[in-house]
Amino acid sequence: MVDFGFTEEEEVFRETLRELLSEVLAPRAREIDTKCRIPDEIIKTLAENGILLLTVKPEYGGQGASWVMGTIATEELARADPSVATAVFHLVEASWGKIVERYAKPELAKEVLSRAARGEGFVGINSTEPQSGSDVAGFKTLAKKEDGYWVLNGEKTFISGIVEAKELDGGYVTLVKTKPEAGSRGMSIVWLPINLPGIETGLFEDMGRCGISTGWMRLNNVKIPEDYIIGEVNEGFGIAMEGFNRARVFVAAGCTGAAMGMFDYTKEYVKNRVVFNRSLASFEGIQFPLVDYYSRLEATRLVIYKAAWMIDQFDQGNVTLKEAGLWAAMAKLLAPELSVDAIKEFMKATGAYGYTKDTPLEMALRGVMSYYVGAEGGQNIMRLIVGRFLFGKEHLPYKK
Repeated sequence: MVDFGFTEEEEVFRETLRELLSEVLAPRAREIDTKCRIPDEIIKTLAENGILLLTVKPEYGGQGASWVMGTIATEELARADPSVATAVFHLVEASWGKIVERYAKPELAKEVLSRAARGEGFVGINSTEPQSGSDVAGFKTLAKKEDGYWVLNGEKTFISGIVEAKELDGGYVTLVKTKPEAGSRGMSIVWLPINLPGIETGLFEDMGRCGISTGWMRLNNVKIPEDYIIGEVNEGFGIAMEGFNRARVFVAAGCTGAAMGMFDYTKEYVKNRVVFNRSLASFEGIQFPLVDYYSRLEATRLVIYKAAWMIDQFDQGNVTLKEAGLWAAMAKLLAPELSVDAIKEFMKATGAYGYTKDTPLEMALRGVMSYYVGAEGGQNIMRLIVGRFLFGKEHLPYKK
């Protein structure tokens, strides 16, 4: 039997969370974007209500929630803060916190995750380098074992949460090469606390999602304990792909959450704006494009929630990572591009007013654009993933 409905628990969760966020987050969304910071009291409120690291096990400070439930949370956070900064803070921690839970040593996982779940720590992803982004296996940061430590050297860039991680004494799930000559089979993953000696950091000034920082780090003989390895040595590629699949579902939900919030905003505006003795909504040239984008956004949401369900099926051992990854890639392919186009149409519908910062539309456009241009994997990488699944490796549009 096919069931497109949410469970009663999921519906209650969405309604309760939307009500909470309408009170504590939505009124401060512009402040977050302008001051480039999520207020500490908002992080505290999210922690107190069990939203941070929602998907990790209760013994590690989470709620043990399904990926569908985590997707609902991401979508609602983006509706309330359409700059998507708060949604990004949540999704980065929830996605890569799950990787720490599943593959790190239990003692390390408990220490790292329980602090982050209380809003007193931070968990991020540290993969992109100046010469490698979507080419995950192409990075160069090295980790060598010396005297009971892993010693790291290299450079990472476009890292979410640099300021937040430093202030909260958090860290990153970090991709390193432990056997460089083996390519993707020589990749490992380690836990890297950000405030260790030998780490230099700097910041970028992004055009959007300004409430969460973006930066870079250089690693110069940084030492971490041997048991900070996540998973097995030289077997990090598959774990990294799992993490990206999980994150892509949440990314897609954040994009459509912001877009649907902006649809609601625009709908009310065009219903109440009167020109030529008629509401703007009564003009076909206004109404029909909005109908089209609403319909396409709802269709994309079905893909997103199917992808979230597939992640849950993967966790239960019912589908492969490849099968779940297909739906995650499709969700990430569809949602950012459609959301950017939809928000642009909503700006057109509101006319000159939509071009001002008196509306949240430009803030949403700038935020969602970050995932259009490539964060969590470029759009053409998503097409390659889907194409490889449909046509096979022998028909890849490039030579490996």
